[in-house]
Amino acid sequence: MRSFHKLSRSALALASPAIMGLLPAAAHAGEVTLPINVYGFLNAEVETVKADGGTTPYASRGRVTDGNSRLGINGSFVVNDELKAIWQLEGSLNNFDQGGVNDQGQSETLTSRNSYIGLDDKRYGRFLVGNYDSAYRSLIGSGGEMGGNLGLSTLGLDLWNNTSAQVTGNANSTFSRGEARYKNSVHYFSPELYGVQVAASYGFDETQSDGLNRGRFALAVKYRLGGLQLGVGVDQQKQTGVNVNQEQLGYGLQQTGEAGNKTTYAKFVASYLFPTHTYLGFGIEQARYGFTLFTPPSSGNIYGVTAVGSMKQTGAMISIAQEIGPNLTVMLSGGTLGNLNNAQVGNGKDYEASQTSFGAKYRINKMLTTYAYVTRIRNKAQQSVNLGQDPLYSVGNGTTSAYLSPGDSPQALGVGLIASF
Repeated sequence: MRSFHKLSRSALALASPAIMGLLPAAAHAGEVTLPINVYGFLNAEVETVKADGGTTPYASRGRVTDGNSRLGINGSFVVNDELKAIWQLEGSLNNFDQGGVNDQGQSETLTSRNSYIGLDDKRYGRFLVGNYDSAYRSLIGSGGEMGGNLGLSTLGLDLWNNTSAQVTGNANSTFSRGEARYKNSVHYFSPELYGVQVAASYGFDETQSDGLNRGRFALAVKYRLGGLQLGVGVDQQKQTGVNVNQEQLGYGLQQTGEAGNKTTYAKFVASYLFPTHTYLGFGIEQARYGFTLFTPPSSGNIYGVTAVGSMKQTGAMISIAQEIGPNLTVMLSGGTLGNLNNAQVGNGKDYEASQTSFGAKYRINKMLTTYAYVTRIRNKAQQSVNLGQDPLYSVGNGTTSAYLSPGDSPQALGVGLIASF
């Protein structure tokens, strides 16, 4: 970590004169036009869902679900022949089916999604400041062809991104659990050279609750050659680990602030689009969760003992899609979470999980797509993998502390309609 901070300071020291040298050119740019692009989509699903197998089952019921809908505006203006300024404001329309309030009683805001201001130079790359997806997500994430959060508009590792059948993308997913959007963050993306592109992100922890600096960084590299794409990356958050005490009370494996610990994710992803319009994707990710466990004094030991350690878990997934004609695509994705090494509560095999998502999408025209899916998650006794969008909460539904009871296994069968603009 110390070497990373040295690298960050060195990079800023080198970059600052170049950036400052470019800025005066903007002052002489005079009047400029600012074209504004409006974009987004509305995505609605009608489905039947349930989650059983754990101590608090979620009974079968029908519902209307929002599929990560959004609205954004962005634009740019030319500074000189090599440099332009770029900006974006993107808000979530999530849960428009419930008036904008989710099942935890939380509402979205205009700038709740990727919102930033930055510089884009043809020679040196892009530098962004704001609220933005980390390099682990935006460069080699699972929601687009390789990175991003496009979902259904393209073939990516997570074919079902932005639906209940989603397999990846957050801490409660089967795969790519290290993906995140960084607040108070800076990001750098290099130009692509000989098919290679690198990116780095750092999110500052301004709050530092309980005196813990939980700053987070990500590094990623992507290679592209024709229909082949490869990516590797790492994501690490300081002073973060598993709250074993909460886990012992039955809340499942949750990440919280933990002094002296860190949580690290590392992954490899690959995809290939064959000339037959067959898409094949594969990924593997290893997570290392720090933890602190306090054992109070007992008759056999008059002193309390604090133990610090780490747990390790590996996940993997595979996806295959086949275009049938110009409009119809059949899609299958599957993911697994393996044994949790050094588990502190229960057996390591109790943290295993698997998910399978199958269905098809039909593009009616450039703006309108309909789709149907079935997805099933199988959680072992201590695991809480959940639906990717609009997850199920079997305990405390409607409150900020709502959660899925460990061992409950969500299922969903639905149809959807997405309108993009």
